[in-house]
Amino acid sequence: MKGIISQYIKFMFFCMMVLTFAACEKDINLKLKEGGGRLVLFSFLTPDSVFSVHLSRSVSHSSIDDFERVYNGYIKIIQNGDKVDSFKYPFKELWAYRENLVVKTGDLFEIEAGDMDGNSITGSTLIPPVVKIDDLDTIRRLSPNINGGMGYFIDCYISFNDPPRERNYYQLILSEEIWDNNGGDIKYSYQLINFIKDDPVFYIRDQEGSLLGGIDFKGTFPDELFDGTKKKLKVRIPASFVEKPESGRKRRLTFLLLSQTMDYFNYLRSRVVAEHNYELPIVDPIKIHTNVKGGLGLVGGISVARDSLVFERL
Repeated sequence: MKGIISQYIKFMFFCMMVLTFAACEKDINLKLKEGGGRLVLFSFLTPDSVFSVHLSRSVSHSSIDDFERVYNGYIKIIQNGDKVDSFKYPFKELWAYRENLVVKTGDLFEIEAGDMDGNSITGSTLIPPVVKIDDLDTIRRLSPNINGGMGYFIDCYISFNDPPRERNYYQLILSEEIWDNNGGDIKYSYQLINFIKDDPVFYIRDQEGSLLGGIDFKGTFPDELFDGTKKKLKVRIPASFVEKPESGRKRRLTFLLLSQTMDYFNYLRSRVVAEHNYELPIVDPIKIHTNVKGGLGLVGGISVARDSLVFERL
């Protein structure tokens, strides 16, 4: 609140100064630092997925580009203390892929990158263990909807055992896939489900909110409320997602429980807050979390557990 009042006072002071000196015309040249030019490194490592890494340079605030390419860059990858790969970065590509590298839970990856001008950047991450979904249960309920009436929803309960003696960070993602065999050719569609987050673990805490409140942190949550115990996570979805499909169609609902490193968790949530506050001029800028040295970006680890519900009418 003090920050908001301070910003308001500064704004009012600026308006008074403009009114005071409006009659005095004088050109003032302001020299503002453009910024940009720092190396940027991103890599989100997941077991059973292709190793990928991004290298670029940041741009100034006035630039219309999202990033600047690195034409003389290199990447070095160290896995569990051993150098396993080194290559020239393909500047024409947004991401570099290394299909020969195998990512496993418990692996420690260090990524070093740089250019021929002597600039360098480093980041590291430990691939977290998979926390399996032990049980998936659903209950049909009649509940109030957003229009003020009543409608049928499905309460989904996702049970898993949180590893003890350590802080763990999660994200729940729900998706829907549909296969339609009507007409001869199989048509496939995919979408993410925006589920209702009733469980207390999703509540916004501390300073993670904004003036408007109600930020959706994309299903992320820490284990503070259930550390080292069995958790039965509750979310709600419209009942239409579990109804039997038409003849010749199949629907699959997939529940993804992502285990994340603390750095990836903090990066994702800081991005959500920053994007939410872009249109609020009286809010202090949000610093995006980074864990790389010598520049910007994020090297993070993610492990995925999944369970599905399949609905099919032959």
